[in-house]
Formats: sequence, C-alpha cells, structure tokens
Amino acid sequence: MSGGISSRRRETEVFSLAFLDCICCGFGAVLLIFILTVSQQKSRDSESLEQVEERVRQLAATVTASQAEVAQLEQMLAASQSALDQLKTQQTGDQVNLTSRQKEMLLLLQQTGALKDALDNLLGKKKALPTEDVQPLPIPNEDRRQYLTGVKFEGTHVLFLVRVSGSMLGDTIDDAVGLLDQPEFKRRESPKWQRVVKSLEWMLANLGPEANFQILLFNDETTPLLPSKGDAWVARSDRQGLQDVLTKLHTIVPGGSANLERAFTHVRFMQTLPDSIVLLTDGLPTTSDTSPNNGNTDDMTRIQYMRHAVRQLPPRIPVSTILFPLDGDPGTAALYWELAIDTHGALVSPSSSWPDT
Repeated sequence: MSGGISSRRRETEVFSLAFLDCICCGFGAVLLIFILTVSQQKSRDSESLEQVEERVRQLAATVTASQAEVAQLEQMLAASQSALDQLKTQQTGDQVNLTSRQKEMLLLLQQTGALKDALDNLLGKKKALPTEDVQPLPIPNEDRRQYLTGVKFEGTHVLFLVRVSGSMLGDTIDDAVGLLDQPEFKRRESPKWQRVVKSLEWMLANLGPEANFQILLFNDETTPLLPSKGDAWVARSDRQGLQDVLTKLHTIVPGGSANLERAFTHVRFMQTLPDSIVLLTDGLPTTSDTSPNNGNTDDMTRIQYMRHAVRQLPPRIPVSTILFPLDGDPGTAALYWELAIDTHGALVSPSSSWPDT
C-alpha cells in the first residue's frame, strides 16, 4: 500500500516538472517574440521620423518661397497704391482745369453774344446805307454807260429783236456778199457782227435788277436765241441763264434775208407780251409774208415790207431801234425814226467804234 502511494507521488512530480518546462519554454518564446516585435517597431518608428523630418523640410522651403512671393506682392501692392494716389492727384488737377475751361467757355459765349449783337447792329446800319447793285454781267466800258440814254428799257420784260440776215456781215452790200462764201468762223468774226454782239452784251448788262429779257433772232424765220427755252423769259439776276445766252450768242452765224413782218407777228402771239422792244438791225426788211418776194427788192418794195411789218406790232409797246446802217440805204433812218415816234420809242445809230471806244 505504501509502495502504491510512492509510485503515485513520483508520477505526480514527473508531470509537474514537465509542465514547468513547457511553461518556461512558452514564456521564453513569448519573450523572444516581444523582443523581436519591439525591435521591428523601433525600426519602423525611426523610418517614419525621417519621413516626417523630410516633409517638414519641404514645408519649410515652401513657406520660404511663399514668404518671398508675399513680399513681392506687397511691393506690387505698394506700387499700385502709389500709382492710384498719383491718378487721384491728377484727376483732382484735371477737375480744376476743367472748371477753368468751363469758365473760359462761358466767357467766350458771353463775348460771342456781344459780338453777334454788334454784328446785327452793323448789318442794320449797312442796310440803311445806299448800295450799288451788283452786276451779274460786267458792263463793258462803264464810263460810256449813258451813250444809249434814249433807248427804252421800260417795264420788267424787255425783248431784244436781233436781225441775223446776211447783210449784218458787212457795212456795204459788197462786203456782206463777199463774206457769205466764207467759212462760218470768219462770218462770226466779221467786225460789224461783232459790234452787234458787243452792243447786245452792253445792253444786257445795263438792264434793271428786276428785269427779265428775251432775245429773238430773225432772218427768213424768227426763233428764240435759246430754242430749248422757247419764249420763256430770262431773269437778269439769273447768272446761269445769262451765261447760256452769251455762250449761244457767240455761236450765231448771220445769213439769209430779213422778214421783219414775221418777227413782229411772233411777238404779237407771245404768251407774255414785252413791256418794251429793242430792235437791232441794219436796214429795211427784204421779204414779207403779206407780199411774197417776186425777185424785186427795190427801195419802194422794201418800204412796203416795212409797212406790213409795223401793222403786226402789238399796240402800246415802245420800240427802240439800234441801227447799224448799211451804206447806200439812206431812207432806212427815216422809217425807223417814224417807228420810234409812233411807239414812243427811240432811234440810236452808234458809231462804228461803239461800244469799244
């Protein structure tokens, strides 16, 4: 029995030592694992610290760069502020200058108003002064303007009746006939015809400022100088109308016979009758509608043509004749003088040098 108890005790002791050995081995293993784990953690912590330090250094560099940028921005802001202050100062100066200019403008306006009043006053005084009418057509040889005092430029409508037959080319029949075969430019330049043109220009220049005129040309036919205008009257103040008349007048080439009866008949049927007629001619008519030309143009026949023509004149119209006499036709002046008396007109026979001298 005692032997059995000892045997159990030994078994119990063997089991206990083995258990302690296991416990010790386990504890050692745990301790070894702990030591190894702590060592690895320390290594990892060391690596993390280096990374943090590197990050800190990077952030420090970034901060330094940002501080430099801030300093630069502060300088730019200071420069902008200075420029703004200068602009404000300049604006203040501009406002002062603008105010000065406004004052100057107001003064100028006041002066302009005063000048306008003075100008209106002067213009009023000018209107009260006697004025000389401005001629739309220059007067040739103005010192001889009284030469044709007897010619009647009465009323507001003056008709110039101009003979353009072949006889107007020369002072004699032979001279006129000799020029009829010449070119047109030579016929236009004949001295007698040029005197007629210049005389007509002179009289146009001496018309009254309110006058209207018309020019009819007569030879075998009677036509207005400006066919496009017909019997329309030209105002003496119409510069363009005057220029058209003068231009056309210098293109006329005399030729043909002279039918004064047809010319006076044309006048009778004008829509607006003239207040006075100025007849530029060199002799009695050479043909007539009442007594057709039978080839006989002696003095008695031409006197008869003159009588027929005068019967066609409208009543109460003064006829003034500017006579450029043809040599060898002495009875002409007497008949035109009779026409002047009957119509209360005039007869003028200018010298061969008029209106030049």
